[in-house]
Amino acid sequence: MVDTATFAFLPLISLILGAIAGFIAGRWIGTKALLWLIGLSSAVGLVLIVMLASVGTGEEEQAFGPFIWLTGAVLPFLFAVIMGGVGGRSLAARVGA
Repeated sequence: MVDTATFAFLPLISLILGAIAGFIAGRWIGTKALLWLIGLSSAVGLVLIVMLASVGTGEEEQAFGPFIWLTGAVLPFLFAVIMGGVGGRSLAARVGA
């Protein structure tokens, strides 16, 4: 039951943390840090996609972990970082920072 709850709340937690990280990077740290955050999360996503692509016939059980991490953590985090960064950068432009 703990695994089911973890899988159910993983995208929500990842989305919230990504939005906070993107907003902080976009508002206070700067565009360079925001681009690094997007690049690093994209690199992790690419590694997980390569892991999924390398699963052979009869080894479908090995694809479960990378698939859950990709769809439940990395992609929501990446989306939220982009959206939070856009919001943070627009707020920084309004304030004049």
